Amino acid sequence: MDMAKKRTLKIGGREFPLAFTLKTMIRLKNDNPDFDFSDVGKMTSDPAGLVKMLFYMMSDAASLDGKKLDVDEEWIALRLPYNARKIIALQLKIIHTVEEWMKMESEEDADEEREVDLVLQEIQKKSGKTDSAGGGSQPGE
Repeated sequence: MDMAKKRTLKIGGREFPLAFTLKTMIRLKNDNPDFDFSDVGKMTSDPAGLVKMLFYMMSDAASLDGKKLDVDEEWIALRLPYNARKIIALQLKIIHTVEEWMKMESEEDADEEREVDLVLQEIQKKSGKTDSAGGGSQPGE
């Protein structure tokens, strides 16, 4: 999976890559037809939304590597610590992963069109507001 910067997440002593693909977005839209890229921060602020987003991103990353994710949402939820610092770090990891994958698409499109991706800017702006609270901790480690 060398399409975008590979970000990983450690849960339950295991490391999982994350990916934000069109399949991830389709799943999110199927869950909520009104879902938009700018809703990532809002979704991850809800514990159930955070787990769902992680599951989708972990599952799609495994698929890109030719594997099948061998854990489910319950497994993830049972192993994530519930403390504010870790939750913020998880939210940032998701936002930065989405950012990287969107940047990858923007860079590919930049050769054809030199348009600025306003959605990416919005996500970057939102993640900038959250950065100071999360520090540099790694979730699950």
